[in-house]
Amino acid sequence: MTKKEKKMSINVIIGAQWGDEGKGKHGDIISEKADYMVRFQGGANAGHTLVIDGEKIIMHLLPVGIMRPSVVNLVGPYVLMDLEVLEEELAIAKKCGAKIILDSSAPVVLPIHKQIDRGREKLAGKSAIGTTQRGIGPTYEDFWSRRFVKLGDLVSKERFSKALLQSGYLQEKTAQVKFLRENPWSHKKLLEWGDKFYDLIKPFLGDTRAIVAKAIAEKKNILFEGAQGVMLDALHGAHPYCTSSFCTLAAVNASFGVYNFDRVIGIAKAYVTRVGAGPFPTKLDNSIGENIRTVGAEFGATTGRPRDCGWLDLVALKYACRMGGVTELQITKLDVMTGLKEIKVCVGYEDVDEYASLTLDVLENAKPVYNVFPVWEDDISKVSEYDKLPPEAKEYLAFLENFLGVRISAVGVGPDRKQILYC
Repeated sequence: MTKKEKKMSINVIIGAQWGDEGKGKHGDIISEKADYMVRFQGGANAGHTLVIDGEKIIMHLLPVGIMRPSVVNLVGPYVLMDLEVLEEELAIAKKCGAKIILDSSAPVVLPIHKQIDRGREKLAGKSAIGTTQRGIGPTYEDFWSRRFVKLGDLVSKERFSKALLQSGYLQEKTAQVKFLRENPWSHKKLLEWGDKFYDLIKPFLGDTRAIVAKAIAEKKNILFEGAQGVMLDALHGAHPYCTSSFCTLAAVNASFGVYNFDRVIGIAKAYVTRVGAGPFPTKLDNSIGENIRTVGAEFGATTGRPRDCGWLDLVALKYACRMGGVTELQITKLDVMTGLKEIKVCVGYEDVDEYASLTLDVLENAKPVYNVFPVWEDDISKVSEYDKLPPEAKEYLAFLENFLGVRISAVGVGPDRKQILYC
């Protein structure tokens, strides 16, 4: 490398559990050195929470890089666009002086998608899988069937109407909504709905794949931001209790044709949470679980639902690191573990091979094997250096790193962007 050549950095942040790991905070911190930040999958069913100087901000679609005016924020072609949410977040971005580019090929979540999502959950009754009812699954279904409305179709009433009517698309969706005992939106009502967004969207449309390719050619620093977590991945999660997109490195490969990365950063809590239905081998249905929920403020950023809490599951985390392509971990909410009566970590499932795919059958029948760790009482939320953590906390982290075979590069000890320790 000559003196004039610039060394670029291409990094990815993904969730290494069942989502809600704290990707927002850590993405915000890492974005300080980014030229571009790129959201690459998911939709408004994900919420990234930031706390900056005591102010709480929740983002669902736009990258958390909007808090830094120097960063160009891209939303890629595999991200589902909820226009009501987008409108709210573009207003926040404007106040921050953020630069935004939205891919014109990104699928649009229509009101009828939310009706289908809601109708399915109602008809399922006790068998409901616990979706956010944001229309994510039905929209991705249309994406994969090659019949959907693109964000670029929302530039005029004529183009939107053509997209709705092409090949009987709206008629088919209407029949589906009626079957699910919902009242379908008419063509006219949908066009009136679209009227609110044409002028809003136009200034932000672009080709994010071309922008990323050019940025790489110019040796810019790029940070890709994922939503949900590997354990909710459409392929590697416990189907059907998963999301509808790929949450791993594969989604970046597929969306942007990028295959070489400097860092793939997996974010994981010092314990585990999940929302909705589905298996949770280390779930704590007791006072310890309730205490973790209360101290950790474990309520969904998107729905407000209380999250189930449990001991850290190293079987699932090791699987997520392997399937997600994780090269390093950052552990969040270590401070929540302070003062617990006991600390356990799942190190195996009885009679399950360590390389097994964690399918629904495996997770539903898993019998966790635990290691017990010493507790610590000292408040660590004001600790500013890793070496100043209590010995018990460092012992806990060292065990995780050795068991997983993945380096822990940072530890969160509170919600603010300043409450992070580098290892």
